[in-house]
Amino acid sequence: MITAQNLKLTGYKRPDGRYGVRNHVIILPVDDISNSAAEGVASLIKGTMALPHAYGRLQFGEDLELTFRTLAGIGRNPNIAAAVVIGIEPKWTDRIVKEIKKTGKPVTGFSIERYGDLKTIERASRKAKEFVQYATELQREPFSVKKL
Repeated sequence: MITAQNLKLTGYKRPDGRYGVRNHVIILPVDDISNSAAEGVASLIKGTMALPHAYGRLQFGEDLELTFRTLAGIGRNPNIAAAVVIGIEPKWTDRIVKEIKKTGKPVTGFSIERYGDLKTIERASRKAKEFVQYATELQREPFSVKKL
């Protein structure tokens, strides 16, 4: 007899031991100015998903901290296989990358500040393509619903 206690699902085991039932490669902008670069990458690389938002710029204090925690939380979600983070400047970008990296999953960041939008899109697209390849090679495996 199948009960909630012995129900098995299939999903993708992440390096931190958690399971995701989806296997997304996301392009995560750190701020609203980076949205167009993130969407540019997602439009070029099939299998990626940009997550544009209206936050980051002109925020400070607790509002900015909440934005950082939310963005890092998105990247740490077990339904995310890998993340490309794009920001205007390196310090904010690296902060999000560092938090996502704690999960052990592939993540890298690109800053527009030193390269401009087009070069950033080019560089980030190359890495996104690698991450899509990585994600497509992952195999589903059974896991207990308790681990969801």
